[in-house]
Amino acid sequence: MVDGKSRDLTLDDKGTVVEVEQEVGIDSLPAAARAAIEKQTAGGKIVKVETVTRGAAVTYEASYTKSGRTRELGVKADGSPVKD
Repeated sequence: MVDGKSRDLTLDDKGTVVEVEQEVGIDSLPAAARAAIEKQTAGGKIVKVETVTRGAAVTYEASYTKSGRTRELGVKADGSPVKD
């Protein structure tokens, strides 16, 4: 926890940081990413928003509840979906 927000690190077998997930406020996201998340989660409740950094690539994830189910959504800065 940093300033009340979570931060998760993924390391490879050599101890090199591969991925960083850091909880942020939705207002800190680029406008297109925020709009895409708000559109996809309409009618639900956003539980957590994170920036996900893998090398130089930064994406955004939102965990939310909708219709009694918890779901996750990933988008790029331009609002396009992240493909796993």
